[in-house]
Amino acid sequence: MARKVKTEQDKKKKKKKVIVISLIILIVIVALGFVCWKFVFNKSDNRTPQQVTILDNMEEYEYTLSDKDSNYYKKEYELLKDLLKGDSVDEKEYSTLVARLFTIDLYTLSTKVNMYDVGGSEFYFKDKKTMFEQKVMDTLYSTMLDNTFGDRKQELPEVNSIETVSVEETSYKLNDKEVDGYLVKLNIGYVKDLKYDNEASVVVCKEDGVRWSVVDFQPTLNPKYK
Repeated sequence: MARKVKTEQDKKKKKKKVIVISLIILIVIVALGFVCWKFVFNKSDNRTPQQVTILDNMEEYEYTLSDKDSNYYKKEYELLKDLLKGDSVDEKEYSTLVARLFTIDLYTLSTKVNMYDVGGSEFYFKDKKTMFEQKVMDTLYSTMLDNTFGDRKQELPEVNSIETVSVEETSYKLNDKEVDGYLVKLNIGYVKDLKYDNEASVVVCKEDGVRWSVVDFQPTLNPKYK
C-alpha cells in the first residue's frame, strides 16, 4: 500500500511540474509576440511622417510649388511664374508651359507620397479632374508603394527633360460645346529609362477667365479624338 501512495504522489508532482513548465513557455511566447509586434510589425509607432512645405503659391491660378517637387519641375514652374507676372500673357506660351509642367509632374513618380498623390492634378480642368485622377491611380500609379515615412525602396521614374515637338491651335468638345485650345506635343526624357511613356499629346483650353487647364492627355504623338 505504501508503494501505491508514493506512485500517486509522484504523479501529482510530475503534473505540477508540467503545468509550471507550460506556464513558463506560454509567458515566453506572449512576451516574444509582444516584442515582435512592438518592434517589427508596429514600426510606425517610432516613425515620423514626411512633412511637405509649400514654397510658392500663385493663388489666382491655383498653382503651388512644394519642397518635394523635383529640381527640373521647379525650374519650369519659375518660367510659368515669370510669364504670368507680365501685364499681358502670351496664351500659346502659357498653354505650352502648362502642358510641360503637367507632364513633368505626372511622370515624376519618385516625388509622390503614394498612389493617391496624383501628379499634374492642379493643372487639370476642374470638372474633369476627379475622373483623371482615378484613371491614373488605376493605371500609371497602381503599383506605387507608400512613402509616408520616407522609407520606400522602389525605383520610380523622374523626368529630367521635356522637348516641345509642336504647338498648334485646335478645338475640343467640352461639356457639349466646342472650345478653342492648343494641342501641345512633347517628348519625355528621364533620369533613368524605366520603360515609361516617352511621348505625350496634351490639349489645353481656357478655364475660369484667366486660367488655362489640361482637358485631355494621351501618351502618344498621334492622338485620337472622338
